[in-house]
Amino acid sequence: MTAGNSVVKITAKTALKNNWLNCIAASLILIFSCIVLFSAADYAAYISFDAIGYILLAAGVVFLIFPLFLGTVRFFWRMIFGAYDKQFILFYYFSDKEKYKRAFRLSASLSVRAACTAAVLFLPAIIIDIFSGVKIYDIMDIPIPIWTGNLYYLSAFLKTIALVVLFFVMTRYYLAPFLAVADEDMDIAEAIHMSCTVSKDTALDFIYLIFSFLGWMIISVLVFPLAFTMPYFMTSLAVHVRFAVAEYNKKIEKNSNNGIPTFSAEI
Repeated sequence: MTAGNSVVKITAKTALKNNWLNCIAASLILIFSCIVLFSAADYAAYISFDAIGYILLAAGVVFLIFPLFLGTVRFFWRMIFGAYDKQFILFYYFSDKEKYKRAFRLSASLSVRAACTAAVLFLPAIIIDIFSGVKIYDIMDIPIPIWTGNLYYLSAFLKTIALVVLFFVMTRYYLAPFLAVADEDMDIAEAIHMSCTVSKDTALDFIYLIFSFLGWMIISVLVFPLAFTMPYFMTSLAVHVRFAVAEYNKKIEKNSNNGIPTFSAEI
């Protein structure tokens, strides 16, 4: 167990003190970038096909938004260690070919894991959608069975379950972006492995932290409250990861005879 949510949030507010405007400005860059991408994908789907919009959205997230998000993570991670960076640091992973390749490797690795997991979890619902639709029966030239009308609710239930399970599975990797920016010499595969290792003891604390922001997340659908919610959430998450890493190091130090190295998180 790491520090409780109250301790994490108090520490986050302390780090944000006198830094609010700087953090809001940094957050707005990422927020407006996402809005532009979603708008472009929606427009592409409108003038062509839905598939084109989805492809554009997926490519934009992997190739553009994630490196920018990683730069944002780096901004907040450095801030809790006392650094006072300007907003251009958000484009850190676009400033150099090797840096961008590092961000892309992490983005691609997490995306592939999420896609493969989702494909397995949503497969039952997809099969049900196929048998509840009209196309398969048109191909076989037979009337649609009456009982297929009830499959819609079963499909919706299975999709909800799959989405919840996918969220819990992907929490294994929530530390990876922070570990990758904290130690730029760490291989991406190692950052993902370390995230899986550390999150075994901290995943529940991470989930509790997310749910403690549920109220702010609900009002953030109005977009404007995101200017406050995002800096607060990102700083709290960075503080939580710092505590999680410290707790992991303490655990390893107690078993130092095993020769397992501790993780050094510095700016």
